[in-house]
Amino acid sequence: MNIRLVGAALAALLFTASAASADFSGQARVIDGGTFSIRQQRIRIAAIDACERDQTGFRNGAIWRCGIEARRFLASLIDGKHVRCIEVDRDQYKRLVGQCFVDGSDIGLEMVKAGQASLLLRYLPRSHPIDLSQYRHAEDRARQRGQGLWGAQVESPSSYRRSHSGN
Repeated sequence: MNIRLVGAALAALLFTASAASADFSGQARVIDGGTFSIRQQRIRIAAIDACERDQTGFRNGAIWRCGIEARRFLASLIDGKHVRCIEVDRDQYKRLVGQCFVDGSDIGLEMVKAGQASLLLRYLPRSHPIDLSQYRHAEDRARQRGQGLWGAQVESPSSYRRSHSGN
């Protein structure tokens, strides 16, 4: 048998195996505004930061439960629906970090457009598939319109996590 042919077949097999592990899909169950699960696999949406479940802020002079609203918005997008994710990374908690889609829409981008999440880019690996220009534009528009986080007084979710990590 030709060694080049065997090498090409082996390379194709390895590529197929790695491509298959980079995609994850199934019926989603929302956990919080930035995390959901598919078949017991927790998935964090890449490039975004949403309020934590118990996080609050102030909006129009009243307490605003931004964490509950972010979770509710994400649930309206994906809960019980078929979601497909492209794995971008794994985080320190072994969660898959992915760019995820439902009905052809980028879930992270939809969260940012609605002001339910801000950009969180510092943990993205250098080689990722996400078109960040769309995310930046969406965040700028949400900020200009005062949507979600941008129309309230809210501690950034990452700061909130740091200040409440021991509780």
